[in-house]
Amino acid sequence: MRDGMYGVEYAATHGAGMACLIFDTGRVYGVDPAGGKYDGGYVYDENSGLADLRLKVTMPPNVPSVLGIKNPYEWSIEVRTKLNPKLDQGSLQVATSVGTPIAATYRYLRGLPDAA
Repeated sequence: MRDGMYGVEYAATHGAGMACLIFDTGRVYGVDPAGGKYDGGYVYDENSGLADLRLKVTMPPNVPSVLGIKNPYEWSIEVRTKLNPKLDQGSLQVATSVGTPIAATYRYLRGLPDAA
């Protein structure tokens, strides 16, 4: 598995967005410009060469999501997808806990820096 920083662009029925995700020895975390927070993990399958991602996406109050959901309080959804971390870029089909899929693309941006 190639850990590092990944850029993700996504679109659904009510808009599009982007996020930066950090892959770090089984953990995944990141943010998007709207204030969404991404927390979760991945399991790399040596046989398939794919990483199975499971993330909790937490949205701030009063920020509309690409799914058309907007709440006056902080709220979350679960998302899941698989990606090939050996490729520098690729397409994703993201399943959500609310049933509406999200189409996305990812791009490997850089490796993680060494500790100082």
